Amino acid sequence: MIKAFFSYSTQDAAFVREVASEIGRAFAKIDYRAFSAGEHLLETMDETIRESAAFVLFLSKSALASSWVRHEIREARFQHAMGRIKNVLVVRMDHTISPEDLPDWLNRTKHITTISAKPAARKIRTLIDDLVRQGQSPRFVGRAAEIAALQDVYSAPVPGAESQVACVVGLSGIGRRATLTKMVRESLDLESLLVVNVEPGDSVQALAAKLSALVDPSETPDESLQRTREITALGDEEALRHALSRLQAICQYHQMPVLNDEGGLLDNDGDIAPYILDLVEALGQYPDVVTALLTNRRPAPERFIARSMRPTAVVHLQPLGDSDINRLVGLMAKARQIALDPSTVKKITSAVRGYPPSVTYALELVTAYGPDLAIGGRMLSDFGASPFTRYLKNNKFSSLEQKILRVMAANSPLPLAVLQDAVGASNTHIEQALIHLIDVSLIIPTAGGWYEVSGPATHAIRREFGACRKEEYGAVANRLDKFLARSEDGTDFLALQRTLFRAIDMAGKQSTPRAYALLTDRVRLAEEYYHEQEYQRAVEMANDALRADPGIHQARTTLIRAHVKLGEYPEAGEHIAQLKKRGQIRDAFFLLGFLERHRGEHQDALNYYQKALDSGRGGMAIHRDMAECCLRLGDLSRADEHISRAEEKQPDNRYVVDLKIQIACRLRDKETALALLLRLADIDRVEMVSHRTSRVEYLFGDLEVAYEFAEKAVEKSDNVRFEVLANYVLCALRTSRVREAGAALEQLDRKFSRQRRDIRTGLRARLCIAEHDYQTAFEHTERFVSPERLVHLLIRRDALRGLLETALAPQRRADLKAELHRCEDRLAGREEDFDLDSRGNTD
Repeated sequence: MIKAFFSYSTQDAAFVREVASEIGRAFAKIDYRAFSAGEHLLETMDETIRESAAFVLFLSKSALASSWVRHEIREARFQHAMGRIKNVLVVRMDHTISPEDLPDWLNRTKHITTISAKPAARKIRTLIDDLVRQGQSPRFVGRAAEIAALQDVYSAPVPGAESQVACVVGLSGIGRRATLTKMVRESLDLESLLVVNVEPGDSVQALAAKLSALVDPSETPDESLQRTREITALGDEEALRHALSRLQAICQYHQMPVLNDEGGLLDNDGDIAPYILDLVEALGQYPDVVTALLTNRRPAPERFIARSMRPTAVVHLQPLGDSDINRLVGLMAKARQIALDPSTVKKITSAVRGYPPSVTYALELVTAYGPDLAIGGRMLSDFGASPFTRYLKNNKFSSLEQKILRVMAANSPLPLAVLQDAVGASNTHIEQALIHLIDVSLIIPTAGGWYEVSGPATHAIRREFGACRKEEYGAVANRLDKFLARSEDGTDFLALQRTLFRAIDMAGKQSTPRAYALLTDRVRLAEEYYHEQEYQRAVEMANDALRADPGIHQARTTLIRAHVKLGEYPEAGEHIAQLKKRGQIRDAFFLLGFLERHRGEHQDALNYYQKALDSGRGGMAIHRDMAECCLRLGDLSRADEHISRAEEKQPDNRYVVDLKIQIACRLRDKETALALLLRLADIDRVEMVSHRTSRVEYLFGDLEVAYEFAEKAVEKSDNVRFEVLANYVLCALRTSRVREAGAALEQLDRKFSRQRRDIRTGLRARLCIAEHDYQTAFEHTERFVSPERLVHLLIRRDALRGLLETALAPQRRADLKAELHRCEDRLAGREEDFDLDSRGNTD
């Protein structure tokens, strides 16, 4: 619980009460009582201040004349020096009061001048939320070398060698922000970071608009929209100056502005976005600005060199060593009053593999289950860089907490009032749930005053608790639209207007004047539609983005993949040709491999993937895809080689583990396949684990068990995927559940009318064979796009055999017999089933 102390004159009590009523933070206790004379007055007052993390002085002439206020200021100064009071704010209610009227230490703190309760409450909310953010990382160990390297960047021992910007490189969850925060507080006399995400499709105008929304908060959403439109209409040079002036203002507020790469700061070659390079180059005109870039890889120096610029200094963070993690586990366990023996600390250290956030979640599981069960029950096995899925799966979240996480993973940020209405919870219940989710760092307050899901947890939440449902998007859209229609109480309205646009689009609703989209929102929506298998919507949204800016690489690659999923191979090929024209050769080869893999031409796909690899394309995905191609071609040794390389890069990737299961099945190693299923259960959604279990049992011949798991996979799916439903149809057919197969096949055809035509046609033919309708089955086999595939020849053979058992005219019988012989000759005794395990359906 965050405690804040308000110091004020009794003559200003009515205003202070109004401010306190506006703050509305469920996790904050505001002490704004007026102390009465009594024997222990000073002792009680001092104790109250000592227990507070924030001190707010309401400054007026009457407050300056109050002996009680002067005493509170002196006590707050002492507690601030001792480090107990973290944040101080002066609400100046009289602009005629001069700095000389205050102690020097108060003049160095944050100030706001206002006689309106709403702006004062807004500033205090930000103060409290900053304390919450600080409290989510209460322990810090190690990183002495990295902090020293950062100190050298910003204040080099050699005059003239210092820089205004550093690039902090490392994987998500490695501690980049925590390390940078510690350095700026200790060495640069700044209080905190203000992080702005740089996203695919962003421009200098978009960056300027984002910065302005944080620095120049509007009183109303209409003012915010007007200002955003004015900024996005600026020319490049004017927008750059606007962005730089806002960076300067952030530094004047004792914060460091930080640009965080969310896919728009560096391209796939590691080249920095040109407008970010312009900004870095222009920093010399703003000597009081210090900033940083957060990325997961080192920027390529060529663009800097081409402009005769000194490349940005890079500080690289690696996972913490075991000794530091041991120390962190001990400190955090002590803070939580958890007694751990040395062997347990060692096991936790091994499990988290050097990632500080993992310690929080590991100790949460130990608290919930005890050390023996948490460790012995595999909950902490290989917790590592992807702790969220295991934590969400193993910990006990209430249904309300799950709903909050599911809604906010798709709709962030949100105000508390909108979230409460959207999930349908009472004040008490939403407060309790939110406090818990903030305590475990899954929900965080934003710099703009709202709440959002912690970025790294987003995908894990969607996997474990499901995607946000259409009706939930609709509830968010309705409530957020009403909030913005009448709100005069907020800061970063632009963030809410963007959230509203996305919620409206996902809900399929008519847009409103209060929704606003930056170009990056269309890029993001295209990707979301793609991953939800709404490929036509992905095509439409990606095309919208490309019409605005043909150079957005992420939008074009999403468009290519969506066209491939829809079987629109010529269209995909045209856009791949565009990539080649733009010089993006390795991505073009990679996507040609993607296209050929979906066509079933695995050797051609493998050749293109190799060209991409030779051209410098790296990462997990290419080795994973090459492993699949080798598996389909029967080259199991090469499949194992590539999947091992993919696993080295991302051991927790569910597609990697899933493909390892498929390889084990092809090797007839059921024991390994079942062991890997346990590992998959730690990191994937329950319906997909059930689906893979069904496929394992199917391939090893236990068709009844395969059907049971296939049925469970369908039942557990909020938005059933193609391969899950197709596998259920196949298992139902194989176990003679013809009626169930027919109903599911109707659903498959309705939901996926433009996808995987040959599989749907083949299943329809198999259903007709099961119903002894051999003529219709034979007619279906005439519609295969790839009729020479073994599985299609087998279906045609079975349809022909059935037809030949019916009454036929002599010539017709002779023709069908000849066709049957041709089929059998082409089959040459070989057997093949539907290719439902191809990851072509699940990318």
